[in-house]
Amino acid sequence: MSRTLRRGAVAAVIVAIAPVLAACSAGSSAATLEIKPNVAATTLQIPGGGQLKLNGIAVVTDANGNAPANVVANIANNESQDDNLVSVTVGTTAATLTGNTKIPQGGSILLSTPGVGNPIAQVATLAEPAGATVPVTFGFANGGPVTISVQIQLGTGDYASYAPATPPPAPVVSQVAAAPAGTSTPKAGAGHKASPTATPTH
Repeated sequence: MSRTLRRGAVAAVIVAIAPVLAACSAGSSAATLEIKPNVAATTLQIPGGGQLKLNGIAVVTDANGNAPANVVANIANNESQDDNLVSVTVGTTAATLTGNTKIPQGGSILLSTPGVGNPIAQVATLAEPAGATVPVTFGFANGGPVTISVQIQLGTGDYASYAPATPPPAPVVSQVAAAPAGTSTPKAGAGHKASPTATPTH
């Protein structure tokens, strides 16, 4: 093969594989894979077989960065049996779990996610401000514990709906001062007459 033909063949190969390389590059980008930065994920291998997958993990405060805060996660059960989320700890603070935390085989739960019936994991205090990372430990009845570093997010923007609910303001109770004992309060009305005024005599 002549040098000219050899160069032409090499150029043709480069042109042919260029779209493939471009597609691979695009397919591995964060935008294509829809990977959000600063959102933690992990997989817990179960000794008896199967795994638990935890995705979209975050600790979400209120809009001002204050506690209480919700621990958000999508937990999928790929085990051969049902499992149950029994505890969540942020740093050294145990979260309060409310709702049904059973994870059926082949199913999932959306922890602290808007929706009827979804369980909630909430911590009353935080030792770190929004933007910091904290260790979060999930405990499962079958799978055991798993700890992952999670970022604390402000409850604004994309995280506004995951923020803890704001308690309603306490009702204002008005108080009326009581009259001193032994005194009566005159009642105003159409039938009330003023007492006559004595006329001095001379």
